[in-house]
Amino acid sequence: MKQSINRSKVLIAAAAAVWTGLLAYLAYVQIGRWKHYEREAFGQQGETLGLQAARGRVFEKGGRPLTLNRSCCSIRILPQWARDKDTLAGILVGFGLAERSAITQELTRRKRLFWFKRQVDYAAGDSLRRVLVERQFSNCTYVDDDNARLYPYGEFCANIVGFTGEDHGLAGLECEYDSVLRGSGGWVLLQKDAIGRAFPYPSFPAKRPVAGLDIHLTLDLDVQQVCYDALEQRVEACGALKGSAVVMDASSGAILALADYPGYDPMRFAAFPTERYKSTAVSDQFEPGSSFKLVVCAAALESPDSARITRQTFDVSSGYVEIANRKIHDVHNNGVLDFAGLFIKSSNPGCAMLSTQLKPERYYELARALGFGNMVGIGLPNEGSGWIDPPERLNPLRFANVVFGQGVTTTLLQLAGAYLCVANDGAYVRPYLIESVRRSGRVVRRFGPTRLRQALKPENARRIKDILERAVTEGTGVLAQIEGVTVCGKTGTAQKVESGVGYSRTKSRMTFVGFFPKERPRYVIAVLIDEPKTERFAGTAACPVFKQIGESLILLDRMRSRLLPEASSGRGDKHADRTPPSDRG
Repeated sequence: MKQSINRSKVLIAAAAAVWTGLLAYLAYVQIGRWKHYEREAFGQQGETLGLQAARGRVFEKGGRPLTLNRSCCSIRILPQWARDKDTLAGILVGFGLAERSAITQELTRRKRLFWFKRQVDYAAGDSLRRVLVERQFSNCTYVDDDNARLYPYGEFCANIVGFTGEDHGLAGLECEYDSVLRGSGGWVLLQKDAIGRAFPYPSFPAKRPVAGLDIHLTLDLDVQQVCYDALEQRVEACGALKGSAVVMDASSGAILALADYPGYDPMRFAAFPTERYKSTAVSDQFEPGSSFKLVVCAAALESPDSARITRQTFDVSSGYVEIANRKIHDVHNNGVLDFAGLFIKSSNPGCAMLSTQLKPERYYELARALGFGNMVGIGLPNEGSGWIDPPERLNPLRFANVVFGQGVTTTLLQLAGAYLCVANDGAYVRPYLIESVRRSGRVVRRFGPTRLRQALKPENARRIKDILERAVTEGTGVLAQIEGVTVCGKTGTAQKVESGVGYSRTKSRMTFVGFFPKERPRYVIAVLIDEPKTERFAGTAACPVFKQIGESLILLDRMRSRLLPEASSGRGDKHADRTPPSDRG
C-alpha cells in the first residue's frame, strides 16, 4: 500500500513538472518570443506596401510648373520564388513589357530581387497586379505605385531644372535640392488572404508619406525662351560652339533667364553629352577679355589720385606699349586717348599704361568687391568661383595683362553681377534664382534682394555709366543699340588658351554685358558666344544677341504692363547695317 502511494506521488510530481515546464515554455513563447512569431505570422499572412512621397515641384515666376509628376507603376521580381518562369514571362509579354527572350534571360540570369521595369503606365500596371494575384505570381512579382517626373518645357529650362534618376536628382536644381524636393516615403501593412490577395486591415499600423517641398523661382519662362531662341539663331548663324545668356532684374538682382544653347532633353538625358547637363553661364570659367576692363576703370575712379589720372591723355599711337620687355599690342592705331577713350575704343596698351599708376592691392580689393573670385551662390551645382591673382603675384607685366581681362578667370554670371553693381549706382546686390520654398502653397522660406555692400561710390558708378553709354554709341558696342532706350555696356573678345600652344589665333570667347535704360535701369543682360567661326570680334558676334533679347524684353513689357516708356522694337534700326570697330579685348 505504501509503495503504491509513493508511486502515485512520483507520477503526480512528474505530471506537475511536465505541466510546469509546458506553462513555462508557453510563457516564454508568449512573453519572450512573441515578436519572433509575430514576424513569422506576418510573413505568411501580411505584406508591407511602400508608399512613395510625391516629389515637390519647381515653378517659374508666373506660377507655371517646370516639373510635373505622373502616376505610374514599377515592377520588381524575385526570380527564385517564381514557380513557373515560362508562365511568368508569358504574362509579362502579354502586357507588352519586353520580348519573351529578354524576359526569360533576365529571369534565368538574376538570382535575387531586381527592378524589372520602371515607370510603366499606371492602368497597365494596375491590371498586371490583378492578373498576378489571379495567376498566383504575386509572391514573386511586385507592382509598386510610383511617380514619373515630366519636364513640360524640355530643353529651354533643362540647364536650370536638371533631371532625376530612378529615385533622386542627378542634375540642376533636381540634384542640388534633392533633399528638399524628395520628401519622405511611408508604408502600410496589408493582410493577405488564402490565395495571396492583400487588403488593408484597420488595426495594422501605417506611416503616411510626406510630400516634398515646392521651389518657386525668379525665372520668367517667356524671357527664358526669348534668350534661348536668340542664342540658337546666333550660334547656328556664326557656326559657334555654344552660347549663353543671363538676364537679371536690375533693381533686385532676380535672375529672369539663364539660357544655354545647345541644350538637351531632360526626358532623354542619356542621349546627350554630359557637359550639357550643367549651366554654362554659372559653371564655365573663362578669361573675359575687355568686358573685364570695367574693373580697371572703376579702380582708377576710386583711386585717391583719380582726379589726376582721369585728366591724363594716353598716347597709344605706336600701336603697342612695352612693359617688362614685353609688348602689348592694339588691333588698330588709336592715336591719343583720354581716360574715357581707353574704354570706348577698348585699348589694351592704354589700359596697360593705366595699370602702372594703380596699386595692385586696391585693384584686387575692388575686383573682389565687384564679385570676382567668389561664387555668387544661386543654388545650382558646379558653380565656378573664377580666379584673380592676389596682389603679391601681380608683378607689372601680369598686372598689365589682368586689367584687360587676360590671366584672370570669371563666369558669365559674375560679369553680369559686376555690371548689375554699376547699374545700381555702386551697390553690389547679389543675384538670386530661388524666390521661395513652399509646402502646399504655404511659404516655408522666402528669399529676396540682398544688398551686400557699397562697392563703388555712387558718383563713380554714374561716371562709369557715361563711359559705357559711349562704348555703345561710339565704340565697339554699336550693334547693341536699341532704338528708344539708352544702352550701357562693354564688349569682350578673349582668345582661348590651347594646351601646348598658348593663346589661340582662331578660337575666342566673345561677350557683351550691359544694361538699359541708363537712367533707372530695368534689365542687365550678359551674352557669351563661344568660338564663332564667321566673326572675329564680340561687336559682331555677341552684340546682336543682346539687341534681340533687349527688344523682345521691351515688347514683353509693353504687352504686359507698359513698365518701360514706349520704344520701337528696332526692326528698322538705323544701326543695323553698321559694322562696329573691332573689340581689342
